[in-house]
Amino acid sequence: MQVFYSTRAEQAAEQVLVDYSRRWSIEEAFQGSKSHLGFEQPPGWSRHAALRTAPMPLLLYSLVVLWFARAGHALYQPLVRPWYRTKRQPSFADMLMTLRRESLRAWVSAHPAASTIPQNFLGSLVDMPALVG
Repeated sequence: MQVFYSTRAEQAAEQVLVDYSRRWSIEEAFQGSKSHLGFEQPPGWSRHAALRTAPMPLLLYSLVVLWFARAGHALYQPLVRPWYRTKRQPSFADMLMTLRRESLRAWVSAHPAASTIPQNFLGSLVDMPALVG
């Protein structure tokens, strides 16, 4: 059972749920940006530097999600996790892992020496981001 509440006593129960649902995507963006993109540690020593650098992880988060929505979802290969069989939607970490893997695949494919390297080794190399997560 979950309990939702509001400090505004006049607010209807339905409105409390609507407000929570609207806030959820914002919380997900902050969590993903902090966990995977360094949002909580902007490398700036002045107020102006922090104001310029702090928004960058949120912009990167947005770009990764947009890329995944447009192209990455077709390339997504979920990891086999026997302890998490009910997972249905990719997390931001899954989106980022897919982007890393596909970026590495494009880089390796564009390299002239790629044709001389055995394909099974290239496949393992390209799948490395999934292992280091």
